[in-house]
Amino acid sequence: MAKTQGCFTIVFNKEEKLLLVKRKDYPIWDLPGGWLEEDELLENCAVRETEEETGYIPILNQKVGEYFQPQYDDLQHLFVGEVKSGSPIKNGIETDKVQWFYPDRLPYLMVPNRKKQIKNYLKDRNKLIKSSIFVSPIRIFFLKGFLTLLKKIQCGIGERK
Repeated sequence: MAKTQGCFTIVFNKEEKLLLVKRKDYPIWDLPGGWLEEDELLENCAVRETEEETGYIPILNQKVGEYFQPQYDDLQHLFVGEVKSGSPIKNGIETDKVQWFYPDRLPYLMVPNRKKQIKNYLKDRNKLIKSSIFVSPIRIFFLKGFLTLLKKIQCGIGERK
């Protein structure tokens, strides 16, 4: 069993757009999701995290992925679903923005491997993907540096006088 586990959901609307959240800690897009709580069912975690981060309550259609990250001893469970009810939050605790995207027009700055996970689902919609994913420490180093700089610029700290 992995040391940590998380649940993430690919949520579609009637226009076949998928729901992403822009994180507050770094200005980067991600699927709604987060840590599995002790004794929580995977499906309940996916629904809870989606509602907390977006304001929407999803209906889960199926589990579509299990992605193990060995360098973090972390297992990510990926679900797909659609909106049952709710409305987008304006300013969440962890979420800066909620937005719908066409799968072929995803934002450039996304959590590493998230685009790959979405593409895996779109390619094999009826298959449960089980895979190990590895994020290069060099990629993480440069991504964190870039995002820190971007955050400073957005806050006006990096502006020249």
